[in-house]
Amino acid sequence: MSRDSHLFLADIIEHAERVERLACGLDLERFEEDETVRQAILFSLLIIGEAVKQLPQSLLDREPTVNWRGAAGLRDIIVHQYFGLDPEILWDAASVHIPRLLGAARRLQHESESNNP
Repeated sequence: MSRDSHLFLADIIEHAERVERLACGLDLERFEEDETVRQAILFSLLIIGEAVKQLPQSLLDREPTVNWRGAAGLRDIIVHQYFGLDPEILWDAASVHIPRLLGAARRLQHESESNNP
């Protein structure tokens, strides 16, 4: 089943918002201690990375300040090198990079909606 870029952007926004909600009020220590939250954030980072991989580069190029490649690469690490995941890297992704990525995804979605009423 083929999906439209708008749907992948919606997935990114949904899961980035979830990461923000889950990470709210946490610090690295609490993130490391709370397995349920850590696993939920890990799953959302996985979905975000896969959705980013499905977007055309021409769309991603419209938001060049976001590390789209990093989001996609983190997905690969989660899937293929799960045994060596560093909680500090996951926390950095959740607390620093996801808010930027979320803002960019919202702008791209808004732009897409404005161009295709």
